[in-house]
Amino acid sequence: MKRLLLGICCLSACLATAGCGSGGHVSSASLQPRLLSGSSVPGFGLQRTFDWSDTVNLVGQGLALPAETRPSDAVKEFTDAHLRGASGEVLAKGSGFNETAVRVGVARFDSAADANRVRDWMHKEDLKQPCYGPCVFAPGPVTVSGIPSARFVVQTSHAPAPPGPPPGVRLPRGVRIPPAARGEGPTNYLAEFTIGPYLYWAILGGGEAGAKARFEQGLRLYYAHARQSA
Repeated sequence: MKRLLLGICCLSACLATAGCGSGGHVSSASLQPRLLSGSSVPGFGLQRTFDWSDTVNLVGQGLALPAETRPSDAVKEFTDAHLRGASGEVLAKGSGFNETAVRVGVARFDSAADANRVRDWMHKEDLKQPCYGPCVFAPGPVTVSGIPSARFVVQTSHAPAPPGPPPGVRLPRGVRIPPAARGEGPTNYLAEFTIGPYLYWAILGGGEAGAKARFEQGLRLYYAHARQSA
């Protein structure tokens, strides 16, 4: 009887340690196949990968927090939601001033409820002005068709428009004022979606004002890839 009781205790301890398949650490390498590959987005290539086994690195490298949010608060948000692991990468095209870089990430939690909780927190942060003081950015929520769990925010900005041509002077035929000269400044695009216990996100900072449709297209590709990986 003592041996039987001892065996039961040992078995219970093993199950508690294993967590019945939940609660354990998930490696960054095992999550990387869930990220959107650069070859999936025309014109983009893989620039960098991130190992976000450490939550501090995840917050510092993977998120676009508003200036008023303390990084320690973001770390607590992820750890309290039972983060098990995360991975990320940068997809880019062009170079120098013409470079367009998109950060994408994936995080694994204990449950779908945990993933949704962090998604909603990130969305709330996206709706805040990114600057600490006076800010030229105006955040606003946007709906995305085809991704039921998506949360999407566009932070638009408007630069002061330069003076136009003098009165009575017409621009030559075929000459147009570029968007930046019309007062359309850089725009930030931030989106998150969940599939089960997995949280996915994409960030394009300082993009063109007219890049919304292309960003949404890339987000749908990411969602389709994530569903295949589920």
